[in-house]
Amino acid sequence: MNNVKNIQAIVKGNVNMVGYRKVVEGYGLSWGLAGYVFNISVDTVGLMAGGLESAIDGFIQDLKVKRPDTEIKTIEIKEDIILPSPFGRVISGDMREIGERLDRGVNILSEHTGLLNDLKENTSILTEHTGLLKENTSILTEHTGSLNRQTELLQGINDNFNTLPERIAEAIMKR
Repeated sequence: MNNVKNIQAIVKGNVNMVGYRKVVEGYGLSWGLAGYVFNISVDTVGLMAGGLESAIDGFIQDLKVKRPDTEIKTIEIKEDIILPSPFGRVISGDMREIGERLDRGVNILSEHTGLLNDLKENTSILTEHTGLLKENTSILTEHTGSLNRQTELLQGINDNFNTLPERIAEAIMKR
């Protein structure tokens, strides 16, 4: 059918500060619709769209597929209404929204700064432990050399003990 259809829709879920209005705008443009999308509250976005019925249905289906975690309620508007074309976003409270986004960015940067400080602290601890390991490695190397020399001496003594009965027997025979 090539009927023109106008709708109002309310989308609830995780839709603010995630670029959702941009997604809705993109689908509206790709379907050749007239209309706009706007924030209503922290978890709600509203939109009005007009165009061919098949385009409106495809548009709503795309939104459901893109974000299945949202709830979309549509109301068909029977009266003729004039919607802005091409489809776009309504940005209200520009400064408030910019401030909220900056605050969110600052929070993310603060978290990462904390992580970097932790990493820096752990790096200095690792450097300190690496120094201790190097010291202990040289001590162990020194002790290993000493143990090897003592093992050789003990091996020599052991060899002498192993031949002791034979040497005693020889000494007895020589008498």
